[in-house]
Amino acid sequence: MKKILSIALATMMMTANASAQSQYYNTKHEVGISVGAGAFTEIVSSLADATSIAVSATLTTLVTLGTNTAYYTYGNEKAFPTISAEYYWHVNKVVGWGGLAAFNGSSRDMYVNWHDNVNDSHRMEKSGEATRRNLSLIPMAKIDWLRCRYFGLYSKAGLGVSFMFEHQEDDVDGGTDFTDTTVIPNFQTTLLGIEAGSQQVRAYVEVGIGEQGMALAGLKYKF
Repeated sequence: MKKILSIALATMMMTANASAQSQYYNTKHEVGISVGAGAFTEIVSSLADATSIAVSATLTTLVTLGTNTAYYTYGNEKAFPTISAEYYWHVNKVVGWGGLAAFNGSSRDMYVNWHDNVNDSHRMEKSGEATRRNLSLIPMAKIDWLRCRYFGLYSKAGLGVSFMFEHQEDDVDGGTDFTDTTVIPNFQTTLLGIEAGSQQVRAYVEVGIGEQGMALAGLKYKF
């Protein structure tokens, strides 16, 4: 992998030098929106178990009149990918400053496992939903290796913060209603970005690591 990246970077530099006379610079601003997979908060969320919560005494009393004890379990995770929006102001032909906002999330069905203290039996039933929602804000710097009329190569990097919201709620009135927010540092590093299209509208793909994902694709508008 390191060898492939080294070759790719060397090729970018050679291409940039060879194409210096054909460089095109007509952009001060650019905005983009993308969808990515393998974001940092996606990985953190998938590795973390839902916060363990005791079944509320209210719910137990309402459903069983106090004859049962109960605990929660959680179903398989259902996730949706990271959607991000970004903006850059180009200081010159090479350097751009800006930032991105990214959002992703997941959900799991909540189940209550009941233990009948009288008959010493067990049963399980769906009781609600546990969700995670992640919002990230990351200032970014962008380096354009090659800027042509219909094609470009670039890298970018930034460091910011993510807000991870967890919520668990029973469908039954009087049941669990739990909310928690965790704030963590986060980042995005794009090793190689490729864009192609018209002078104003371009499609782009990137590979890297961080909050936009290990791979992403999107559209951008340059003006």
